[in-house]
Amino acid sequence: MKAGFILLLLFCFYGAQAQQANKNWQQDLNKHLEQFMACEQGSAPGINPCNRFIGGALPAIYNINDFYSAALGRHMLVSEIAAYLNSTSSWRMLGRGYDQKALSQAQELANAGKAVIAIYLNAEGIGHVSYIVPGELKLSGTWGFRVPNSASFFITDPQRSYVGKSLSYAYERPLLNGVLLYTRNY
Repeated sequence: MKAGFILLLLFCFYGAQAQQANKNWQQDLNKHLEQFMACEQGSAPGINPCNRFIGGALPAIYNINDFYSAALGRHMLVSEIAAYLNSTSSWRMLGRGYDQKALSQAQELANAGKAVIAIYLNAEGIGHVSYIVPGELKLSGTWGFRVPNSASFFITDPQRSYVGKSLSYAYERPLLNGVLLYTRNY
């Protein structure tokens, strides 16, 4: 009995340490959004300096930095995040944007403090990442599903960027088949 109690305590301690959302995620993410909006969109050749805010949102919400590449010395681009998600065992796909079960599970996991993202990548390798954040599912008139709460940073249209809107705000209905939902394994 005593050994079982000790095992239960150890499990609870280590399980609680697995990963939790930043307690100030909303405040920190809104600050991140303000900095993104103030970022000077680069016109010089190369990587837009504002791209760092896409991968940089992950630690602001979930206290993990999986989308930072030490080898590159910067946060990953959307195409690099997509490649990373396909090659790592740290993340798993929940389903597609048209799958109500996956959408519901994404919101449940985010509410439990687990990292969840939505990603879309077209045939040319251009895409978009959104973060599922704590909140409630809301019926989307454009998607026809109950969709999770999200945050998104639009490099090509910064004024569309937001914290705390339905996921359907980030992806138009024609893109729905290509939207993939991922969660981090713990």
